[in-house]
Amino acid sequence: MSISLGAALKDIFKTEKKWMTILGLSVSTLIPFIGPIVSMGFVIRRMARERCGHEAEDFDFNFFGEYLKYGLWPFLATFVLSLVMIPLMLVLMVPMMIGAGMAEGGNEEMGVILAIVGFFLYFGAIILMMLFSFPVMLRSGLMMDFKCGFFWGFICSFIKKVGMSLIGYYILLVLIAMPMSILGYLALFVGVYVVVAWIQVAMNHILFQHYDLYLERGGEPIQFATDLIKELGAPPPPPNRGTTSPGPLPTQTEPDIPSGDSAPSDSGGSASQP
Repeated sequence: MSISLGAALKDIFKTEKKWMTILGLSVSTLIPFIGPIVSMGFVIRRMARERCGHEAEDFDFNFFGEYLKYGLWPFLATFVLSLVMIPLMLVLMVPMMIGAGMAEGGNEEMGVILAIVGFFLYFGAIILMMLFSFPVMLRSGLMMDFKCGFFWGFICSFIKKVGMSLIGYYILLVLIAMPMSILGYLALFVGVYVVVAWIQVAMNHILFQHYDLYLERGGEPIQFATDLIKELGAPPPPPNRGTTSPGPLPTQTEPDIPSGDSAPSDSGGSASQP
């Protein structure tokens, strides 16, 4: 299969209540801390259900708490991963700071060289963090389990099979988002939240396209959590109006039929044999 950037950019507009979805994701962006988790949970659920044969669903504010629950696992997993990677990124910023100091002190050539080396090291650390965060977020989100996101075999296999392609498409989406965000700011600032919602769905669509590609290339499938793909708002089963629940039906047994000429004794003992 081939990755379709156009399909990712158009995905948010394909449902009947697309504007409600854009509104819901835009409003979630405005809510500090919790909002991005809700958006992540909704998008992961939407993409997962589509791969189980369901129609793409729209954002529904009635299930705000459910979306929050779905997004909590990938958020926690990627947050812990960032706590491990951020110190490394801070260390890699040291050459840039040293280079800037040397340039101000008069050694401009060495300062520029160190600054350039530091920049590429820092940029490489960002790419490395992205490469690890995608499979961690994907597996922990689909399985709704924190520890499952850190399965080393899946992380290495995912990066090896589709990692660099995924990074390339994400960088392309960022480049598309930059001028669109400027236009959003010019549209009374409100438009930028619409752009954020649009790009978020597109990025997750690209991520799940690469998951499909990963499976096509022989990758191990992820077992989706049942709670993630269940039907929200389905009516509960009708209550049992009886005082007690019916037990199992009694087992029907055939009466013992004596064989041959045997007959039971009058005293109720064992049958006499001829």
